[in-house]
Amino acid sequence: MRFTRSLVALLLALPLAAQELAWKLPLRGAAQYRRTHKVQSGVADSASAAAKLEVKAEPPVGMLAHLVPSPCLCQGELTTDQRAIADEPRDLRDVLRAVAFDLRLLGPVRLRYRRLAPFGDLVCVGKVEPAGVDGTQTFVLDVSTEDPEVRPGESKAALQKYVRPLCKQAASGSLRMTRCFDAQKGAMASFDGELTLVGEESKGKFRKLVVQDRWELVEVHDNQDAAFRTDVSKAIREGAGWLKRELGDLTRPHLKDQQDGARSYGAGRLALALLTLLHAEVPADDPVITAGFAELRQRVLVDTYSLSVALLALAESYTPPGEADLLRSGTLMAPRLRVLSEADKKLAAEWLETLRKNIDTRGDPAYRMAFNYVAGRRFDNSVNQYGLLGLYAASLCGLEIPATVWRATANYQLEVQCDANGRELRPELTTYRELAAQARGDEDASKKTRAGAAVPVRGFAYHAPDRPPYGSMTAAGVGSLVISRFGLMRAGLGKADVMPKLELGIQGGFAWLGAEFHVRSNPGYIEKADDSWYYYLYGLERTCELSGVALINGRDWYYEGALQLLPLQNKNGAFRSERARGLLLDATCFAVLFLKKAALPPVSGG
Repeated sequence: MRFTRSLVALLLALPLAAQELAWKLPLRGAAQYRRTHKVQSGVADSASAAAKLEVKAEPPVGMLAHLVPSPCLCQGELTTDQRAIADEPRDLRDVLRAVAFDLRLLGPVRLRYRRLAPFGDLVCVGKVEPAGVDGTQTFVLDVSTEDPEVRPGESKAALQKYVRPLCKQAASGSLRMTRCFDAQKGAMASFDGELTLVGEESKGKFRKLVVQDRWELVEVHDNQDAAFRTDVSKAIREGAGWLKRELGDLTRPHLKDQQDGARSYGAGRLALALLTLLHAEVPADDPVITAGFAELRQRVLVDTYSLSVALLALAESYTPPGEADLLRSGTLMAPRLRVLSEADKKLAAEWLETLRKNIDTRGDPAYRMAFNYVAGRRFDNSVNQYGLLGLYAASLCGLEIPATVWRATANYQLEVQCDANGRELRPELTTYRELAAQARGDEDASKKTRAGAAVPVRGFAYHAPDRPPYGSMTAAGVGSLVISRFGLMRAGLGKADVMPKLELGIQGGFAWLGAEFHVRSNPGYIEKADDSWYYYLYGLERTCELSGVALINGRDWYYEGALQLLPLQNKNGAFRSERARGLLLDATCFAVLFLKKAALPPVSGG
């Protein structure tokens, strides 16, 4: 015993780096931090003058994300050895987090953080001395930028055409870090970092950028613990309260339809708010909801977005209580048909008839069909997935969708899936039933986690498949394929010749979502990293819930996404937008729908 105590005392006295420290977060849990941060910049006519500036101004738009990433670290973000963050940062503030939380740093180090627009790859070089007995460590790294390199699954042509033009601002500087690791808690207790960059922004114009961030550990949480569930419930309730107040005045400009008649976005936003309130368990007979539906019923809906969200809202108003939980548990194998009033079923049929006309007019719609805003020679994966959701909602309302439509939508969606460029991975998808079996200790059932053969990793872009894929469009594309599969199975065509291709497309899309997974920005193509982030999270929720998927490659997509969302809610209940002029209504609806896990699995997973 005396020898053991002496050995423990000796180990504790060793420099912390010599003990092969690792994070000790609970499985799929998280460390929560309190942060203070500041980003400032200034401009001078030479690099040397810029380096000496005492910066005080805000940085230009596009240099950092408008929304500040959440001050947390999820266990799922860590490398297999639990010693560093595996996800690549997409924001300069997250570079500081990545360096601070990397326990492998000792001696000469060279770190490369890829594709941080507008700079390119950020390379950090220096020497890191061992931490002191108290776990404190201070070091400085030299920072420079380099051209981005080809990533797995990317062609050299795509790199040259779409990525390098976004990474042209060369810069250099330093990264200063002081951090303290708590070996007993198995978590970084605090860090204080500063990243300074100086680069030529345009001819004769040099910008200095200083990013400062300080984090202090608040608490380590288990996955989806009681505090998390309380916070989520509060966020949903307060978000719904703000939406109710917003719908109290239906004359607001963003709720009005455009005068040209080509797109009825106002009606679409009204329908989206009604859908969100219903999912947030506001009673269907609430005066705000009844007034909203009365207004929606008298609108002339024109475009695919508005028609589809209106159909979703109408179907949701007839949803039996508790159906989502029954589907996730496997007690109920498919959603029940909604029993609409005669007037509402007639209205839904009219909306569906208009929706089915809003297609890409190129080609034969009997073989390949995709949605446009209105009938015309164009397509995008965003409006198309709304169209598929509208068809799904109409089918729930008891309206007939011909099997040829489901086959044609599957054919088109598969055509626009991006090329894997030789990249293959094995997607690991855990359903809700499998996760519950694991919690019960049911080994036979828990072994069914779907980790099949390696498949081509294929995401989706906005338009053409030769462009770089990214998260929001990949979620939309995979969700569309899942709905097409549901339609074919419901039509009795579960063994149709398109089904193997459809299944491979879904698996390839999930492989992309797993390979690129993170929720601190819109993953994939860097031009979209700070764009449509709420829409990405909502799309991720739809795709996973439609498929009954609880974990992607072992990561709890819902928990990690919710931890990003919760700090972004204002005191009035609305969620901050990604853009300074973005609509709070859209952001709040997508946030609440994500938190409420609003999509229904067409067929329960597992």
